[in-house]
Amino acid sequence: MAPAAAEQELLLHLKLAFLAREPPACVLSLARKAGGGSVTPHVQNFILESCTGNNAGGDQNCSYVTTILKRIIAEAELSSDIVIDGLYEEFGQFMSSKSMTINECSLWPSGLFLSEFILSYPKIFSRKCCFELGSGVGLVGVCLNYVSASKVILTDGDASTLENMKGNMEMNNLCVEQEGSQLPEENKNKVQCKYLSWEETSESDLWDCRPDLVLGADIIYDPVCVPHLIRVLSMLLRRGNNRGTNNVANKEETSNEFSSAATEVPVAYIATVIRNAETFNCFDKAAADAKLSVVNITNSEAPLSLLPYMLSYDRSSVQLLKITLLS
Repeated sequence: MAPAAAEQELLLHLKLAFLAREPPACVLSLARKAGGGSVTPHVQNFILESCTGNNAGGDQNCSYVTTILKRIIAEAELSSDIVIDGLYEEFGQFMSSKSMTINECSLWPSGLFLSEFILSYPKIFSRKCCFELGSGVGLVGVCLNYVSASKVILTDGDASTLENMKGNMEMNNLCVEQEGSQLPEENKNKVQCKYLSWEETSESDLWDCRPDLVLGADIIYDPVCVPHLIRVLSMLLRRGNNRGTNNVANKEETSNEFSSAATEVPVAYIATVIRNAETFNCFDKAAADAKLSVVNITNSEAPLSLLPYMLSYDRSSVQLLKITLLS
């Protein structure tokens, strides 16, 4: 790669890390790398012009930006580099800002891994009805819409998380379908965001849901919740199994992908970090009792690494499970 192109890529990674709100130490490391070992005036100008203010894109979190600018200034002063005046001025403005920020949720490694999986194998999800459990910020939903899923249903059991998710959809130019109303069929940028309590959900609540694919990230975390999760998974996979014959063209299109996508059997893909072996063993046993097949496909169907700028993201900790109903 030519030096100029390599520099532009490093600066792009720096901006994306800033927008992703990577930990300050990670952003600082990328800033040093972009400057060839130090935070040069050129890199400072880039941060000022592309990562803060009106040109940054997205909402500005005052606390986060203030912390980053403080670290950048301190690093430049420590290395005896020039600190540009604009950086001090921007830091002062953010220090005095009283702006409020919207409610936020966290991005977890499993959600990032599942999103990479979707973008790495788009034909699996294209023209499919996709239903996500525990959607959180809604990143998976954005990726599903990008690869042209025919229907995207995002769910969560926390009301404030659901409201935040809807806001995130709108920030990504997606229309949220309201209960009882339906957006025009030609509108491709649409998602459904629904409240779903695993403990209280019944078959009738899922009457209209016949998903081809069920997804989830970091939803195996509490042994108390495992029986409810297994029950909901079983209901969704059974309902998907009764949805009728799929489009022949779609079958042909997905036949080049790995076998789980080339069949008519509904499939669940769950990305998880096994933090507690007992909890995972509880899930494994409950799945077997419910006649669900759980196969670890982390290595055989590994997604592309699409987030090189997210230094805090540890892909190696995530496991990807494929779950189907045993016949």
